[in-house]
Amino acid sequence: MKISNLKIILKALSLTLALSASVTHAETINIGSMLKDGIKKALQKNPDSSANAGAGNIASYPMPGSYDATDRDFERSLTIHPDGKFELEAMEKGKPGNLRSGSGSGQLVFNGSQWRYAEGTCTMTLSATSPGLQVHLQSCAGLFGDVPFDGRYQLKEKKTTSVQANSGVSKNKQLSAQLNCQNLDFSETGIANLLGKATKLPQNEIWEHEIVVPGGYTFGDIPIQSVNLSEVNGGFLALFVDGDSTAIKSAIKKVRIKGDTTTVGLHKVGEANGFAFPGKRSGQLYVFCRRQMTEYD
Repeated sequence: MKISNLKIILKALSLTLALSASVTHAETINIGSMLKDGIKKALQKNPDSSANAGAGNIASYPMPGSYDATDRDFERSLTIHPDGKFELEAMEKGKPGNLRSGSGSGQLVFNGSQWRYAEGTCTMTLSATSPGLQVHLQSCAGLFGDVPFDGRYQLKEKKTTSVQANSGVSKNKQLSAQLNCQNLDFSETGIANLLGKATKLPQNEIWEHEIVVPGGYTFGDIPIQSVNLSEVNGGFLALFVDGDSTAIKSAIKKVRIKGDTTTVGLHKVGEANGFAFPGKRSGQLYVFCRRQMTEYD
């Protein structure tokens, strides 16, 4: 018997004895019935009882509703149900023909900072943003279809601009500066440490892994979808953002600060000046940031 349940029974027993002492000798007392009723009431008041735990905590699921992350290339939709079940769909835009599409469904589990779904090697994480969800899939092509599902999904009835969506989200100023490649810091107290605190991930899951950034962080004014922090060639930061080449080039100019030795550029996955990243299609744009080496490094 669990300790919590034992405490409940003892509490109910003490309550029953107290009630029995208050009645007159002439009254007939059904101790068994009183004890049963007392335990029932105690369980109803106990949020940690097995009955409540088995039912799940509805508040731990994302807000139910229909979410949208459609862009110029794909129509994307995500439906969240009150019990934490979801349906995810993506359809390539264009003329009828060989258009790519994919879909999947499952049950979300809350792990304290994000919602997660996993089946086999496929994993999906959802992070809360305002007013929607940041979705990231890894190794799900065989299960959901070989289409890009990643993106910032916003509630259809609350869809707004990225600036409006992020205005009310609390951000760490140091991490925000690092994610804008400003005086990029790879020391023990630098970007890896800040990302670990923001995502609640251990350091061995920060380096050489794609990290879904908590909602509200932007590169310039472009929402950041995910980042990859690597120790290759002295260390670099790759940012996958929700913008085209024109918007990204404009953002690069905005984030530059005088005297900063961090180099920032627009690269493409798998091309001559770009690295390959698991789960990222060849030619996908990303922001590349590296701190220039000095004679003291």
